[in-house]
Amino acid sequence: MSISLLSYMHCKKDAEAAFDTELKKLIEATTTEVGCIACEIYQFKDEPTKYVVKEEWPDEDALSRHMETAHYKYFVHILPALLETPADVKILTRLK
Repeated sequence: MSISLLSYMHCKKDAEAAFDTELKKLIEATTTEVGCIACEIYQFKDEPTKYVVKEEWPDEDALSRHMETAHYKYFVHILPALLETPADVKILTRLK
């Protein structure tokens, strides 16, 4: 069964443009990775500083390899300066 990752992020009001740019760079690089089934960004309609990233990977090994990439490590490194609160990350296993 595949594994999914949901990241809930609330960027700082004064960091919206930088956050948007860096998040899109991350997603673009992630979608080219071997094993990436899906990687999508969602923005709250009524709260434009809040985002959800949904990723799907074939297994935990593929997700672990993703977390070792330079683009992922860079994004995680700069994230604290851009977020209002720490990211809330949930890892889900598909049941069916």
